[in-house]
Amino acid sequence: MQSSIVHKLLSLVTAISEARTPLTFSELAEQTGLNKSTLHRLLSIAAEEQLVQHIKASKVYLLGPKVFDLVRNAYAGYDLQAVALDEMMRLHTLFDGNVTLGVPNGTDVVYLRLIEAKGSLGGIQRPGMREPVHCSASGKALMAFLPAPMIDAKLSDHVFERYTERTITDADTFRAALDEVRARGFATNDREEYDHFLGISAPIFNYLGDPIAVLNIWTVHTRHSIEDITDWSDELVASAQAVTQMIGGKAPD
Repeated sequence: MQSSIVHKLLSLVTAISEARTPLTFSELAEQTGLNKSTLHRLLSIAAEEQLVQHIKASKVYLLGPKVFDLVRNAYAGYDLQAVALDEMMRLHTLFDGNVTLGVPNGTDVVYLRLIEAKGSLGGIQRPGMREPVHCSASGKALMAFLPAPMIDAKLSDHVFERYTERTITDADTFRAALDEVRARGFATNDREEYDHFLGISAPIFNYLGDPIAVLNIWTVHTRHSIEDITDWSDELVASAQAVTQMIGGKAPD
């Protein structure tokens, strides 16, 4: 009996959360298939626990403050480095490259964690190191899935400094690169910041569908080509999706 109540209560809260417009009592009954007496009882319980709230003026039901408190507390409580570590180790086992975890900071990417390749690749990305978004796979992966107005704002005064002959040096070319990232689901960097280093990155999303971090694999062109590491992208994307799921996130529509 208790399990049935929990299931019905969860179905009710889910129906309210997924509604495009707030639902009335009658609409909730139709949406959930619950009879009116059961629905009354569940709404009473949910309101008491602040899982839903009733707007008397328009006679509709919305999610209550407790739901948002739970989400906020969950995001405040997790350690992204700890959550991502197993997937980073999985990639490290599969591929001969350095695996890093990065987060956005303005128009830079800051790296939080590095798992070095089995054979030395030379020290470039280290925890605490920053890279500009326009010349890194991680930066492209983070920028590509932002809303267009946010991309515009970030690029409005961005300096496209040239680091190698392959560096993107203008906003139009960079936007075209972001279109390609969105189509493929991952980003590449073929010696755009350093002459010998190349990598691929895939985004990690939060519950709003915002890119909040990236998993990145990088190597040296004397050991691998861009075609070689592009072949690793399916596993990289799968790991980024796994971390996204573990933190309750979702990819944007």
